[in-house]
Amino acid sequence: MTRATIQRICFASTFLLGSALEAHADDLPVVSAVEAQPLGAQLSRLVEALDMLGHPLFEEVREAIAAADEAGDAAALQQAIDPLVLCAVTINPELRVKVERGPADAELQQGGYVPCIIKIINEGDSTAALRIWSPQAGAVYSGASLGILERQQQTELNANENTAGSTQRFLDVSLFTSPPMTANLSGLEVEYVIAVLYADEAGRREAILTFDIGQGTQDLGFRGEVPVLFDIKPALPVRLSIRDVDDTPTVSRLVIRDEQGRIYPSQIKRLAPDFFFQAQIYRRDNDIIHLPPGVFRIQTSRGPEYVVHEQEFEVVATDVDSAASTEPHELAIQLERWVDANAFGFYSGDHHIHGAGCAHYQSPTEGVRPEDMFLQVKGEGLNVGCVLTWGPCFDFQRR
Repeated sequence: MTRATIQRICFASTFLLGSALEAHADDLPVVSAVEAQPLGAQLSRLVEALDMLGHPLFEEVREAIAAADEAGDAAALQQAIDPLVLCAVTINPELRVKVERGPADAELQQGGYVPCIIKIINEGDSTAALRIWSPQAGAVYSGASLGILERQQQTELNANENTAGSTQRFLDVSLFTSPPMTANLSGLEVEYVIAVLYADEAGRREAILTFDIGQGTQDLGFRGEVPVLFDIKPALPVRLSIRDVDDTPTVSRLVIRDEQGRIYPSQIKRLAPDFFFQAQIYRRDNDIIHLPPGVFRIQTSRGPEYVVHEQEFEVVATDVDSAASTEPHELAIQLERWVDANAFGFYSGDHHIHGAGCAHYQSPTEGVRPEDMFLQVKGEGLNVGCVLTWGPCFDFQRR
């Protein structure tokens, strides 16, 4: 294992732990009625899921869970993991849901997905699907064409549109329900789930987290929600060196994914010049992008005349007090053609560019600006790009 990888793992683990190891598990109720065997099995799956998400628990926590599981001690199992709980959700026998803040530090990573542990005290033996949402979460745009997104099979990008034009949507929240975790609660008296939080701003930000298990299950008095003050660490700068086949600076198409296949930056947080309905972004030579610490697979190309390359790139956490923390990482991208149509007298172009963006949102801005579209034309290696004057495109261009 390389030193950089060890640094990355320790940095990732800090988000789950922070100073939480010094917190007292007494802050959360310990459920005595639960049997140890199913709880131990569920926590084993939680540990496995956190490993898969790239945020492993510290070894001492893993050992405490394993020892409690071996001893068949349900209370010790909870005491081992409870200091790392961000929120505790209680479902009463009438299936009302209330939530309280747990002892774990609320630390997130700008531009990154951070798993947070949620404790479920299930007095109602519910096997429903737990839901999480926040008024500070969701898309930053609204008014995108549903018909176009249906054709592109991306209707999820139109969920929770920002119809009110809020500027406070810095967060994205979801529950991790892929194997080894499950989509529904087990019905066990106590279990633990993983919420995955993404933030696109840095600094101290407050958000309200709300939990329910369906319509009408929020407890009276707004106890189904809790305010959380997050400390969001800034993303790290990465300077791009993008060179064409003749070594001249150019523009490239980039698709950035992490080890779980998630796309960066988050599509629902994109505003022009990045388009929310496509996985790729376009950047010029010497541009800077911001990424969280981690390992990424970066796919690069420049249109159909170019070979699609994929390279692995690691962003390593730096000491915030060191001089190196201000220096951007360097990512070199060397493009390669498989054919040069110009050499044979052929020129490439797109004669069907919608000035209003086709699937583009209407708010906060309507339509695609020339400078945004030109970046895509260059990034696809086109010689010419023609903008249509038709329907809503005409209205947009006329303004």
